[in-house]
Amino acid sequence: MNPLIEFLIETKGIPETSIILLLMLPIVATVIAIWRQIIGLRTFGIYAPISIIFAFYQLGLEDGTMNLVRGLKFGLSLSLVVFVTASIAHEATRKIKLHYLPKMSIVLSSVALGVFSMLALAAYLGNEGFVAVDTLPLLLITVSEQMISIYIKKGRKAAYILTLGTLFISVLSYLLISWDLVHKLILSYPYLAILGILLNLIIGKWTGFRLKEYFRFKSIMSQNESD
Repeated sequence: MNPLIEFLIETKGIPETSIILLLMLPIVATVIAIWRQIIGLRTFGIYAPISIIFAFYQLGLEDGTMNLVRGLKFGLSLSLVVFVTASIAHEATRKIKLHYLPKMSIVLSSVALGVFSMLALAAYLGNEGFVAVDTLPLLLITVSEQMISIYIKKGRKAAYILTLGTLFISVLSYLLISWDLVHKLILSYPYLAILGILLNLIIGKWTGFRLKEYFRFKSIMSQNESD
């Protein structure tokens, strides 16, 4: 472990989890940028997947130890409740003429009540995982605003595609930051987080085809080569 990290944890009492999350954020943000700019998979920006990733991570913690399956199970369940409730609330208010902010207030309130109902049911059934949910996983509720915004502007199909893309990237990134080897590396070499900034300087200059576009236009490119 890096001497500075050891000093912060053992001498100053800063939680190891907090340090890991802070140092992993630049790496996670870079991974999302690579998915979007190099591979071509779209998400709800960068804030939404980061919120989901850290929510999954928080849900996966059990007595200070990371439980990968627990994070996936509770994270995906919570995400499903949030997105389904947001969709139902939007459909229910779609034909009512309302301004955007009051409409979103209704959607977010409905999502909050949906999550509360899930927590209450989990508590009644004795499911300790959901009962232990704190404020970080509840950031998922704010992600629903972006989904509904896309829903309104571009339609249901576009919103669902972006939702699936965001969840897919979030799950893969969650698996990365939950890896014990990654934890050891970031605690031993915290300056690796700086690489995220340097890599983004390169990614930001990318002008070539995205990987997705190679598959999308493969037939056209093959035809041009044959001509």
